[in-house]
Amino acid sequence: MRYKIIITGPVGAGKTTAINSLTDQKALKTDAPVSDMTTSQRKPTTTVALDYGVIRLNEEDVAHVYGTPGQERFDFMWEIISEGAHGLVLLLDNSRNYPFRDLLYYVNQFRDVIEAVPLIIGVTRSDIKNEPGIDTYRGWIKELNLDARVMVADARNKEHIYQLINQLIELRSQAVVGSVRKIDSSNTEQTKVETGIVNPQAFQEPRVRQPGADEGGVIAPVREAASLASTPMASAKIQLTEKSMAAVAKINGVTGVSLTNDMGELIDSTILDEDLNEFIAFLSGITPSIQEAANLGEIHRIMLRGVNDDNLTVFVEEEQSLGVTSLHKTSVPALSQQIEDMLQWI
Repeated sequence: MRYKIIITGPVGAGKTTAINSLTDQKALKTDAPVSDMTTSQRKPTTTVALDYGVIRLNEEDVAHVYGTPGQERFDFMWEIISEGAHGLVLLLDNSRNYPFRDLLYYVNQFRDVIEAVPLIIGVTRSDIKNEPGIDTYRGWIKELNLDARVMVADARNKEHIYQLINQLIELRSQAVVGSVRKIDSSNTEQTKVETGIVNPQAFQEPRVRQPGADEGGVIAPVREAASLASTPMASAKIQLTEKSMAAVAKINGVTGVSLTNDMGELIDSTILDEDLNEFIAFLSGITPSIQEAANLGEIHRIMLRGVNDDNLTVFVEEEQSLGVTSLHKTSVPALSQQIEDMLQWI
């Protein structure tokens, strides 16, 4: 049997390392140098297309393992790579500040795959940061109504990654064996398909794609897809501080940064235009009304791109908002992703 296994997760979670470990450094890689300072301090390159390796499980079974690019600007590759998959491994970097946010995002992005095939979550970099613990991840999985196994894994350890793959194959085999059930063998040969992989009620909201800003100054809100009443959303809240502001201000293309609180009061700003500072505070204040009126779910980012002026991106959190202006030629989606990755590590 030939199995197709997908390994996905955020930048730096260990996808390329895991496939290299499995294949004794013989994997196909499509890496390119990292362009931003914060990420480059953690890893010098990033995958831009895919990683690929083949491992023999036994005399009869072979696993073809594909690693997706972690950066969201290459997310068009995710659906292509996932076509025909037999299982999904989600690697989550425990040293990032908000791993639940990563879990929620990738669960929504790979919703169609998770509904069809087994999911295993590997928690990496626990040697760098041991909290949250494995029980916390299991609680998150339960809250999201996911039928998934979770284990701590060192992406550098071949045995750890091999165990993840083997467990996926085991789950796949169990699902196939139990997928066809006779409903009434005495009257009809009608069969019933039951994958038993995931509770589909966990995915009632539209699938999220991280959109780019619309041209002509149109507001493009970015939101979370899962509006689950029982979801521990506090685990996904980014804490914006003066330290965050100072780090973002150093990014190439950024021309100004402001920080406001949930009352719309300016905490600090490098933006000299007071009208613009007030407008950023205004956007932060009306976000709850936009969410309620448009039924968009929870909005975390508002992007505006004018015809000639600088771009404006407002990162909206529960207690603070971060306003960022950038040069007009700067890619707003790429910059926004860079900022959010930075906030995961500051």
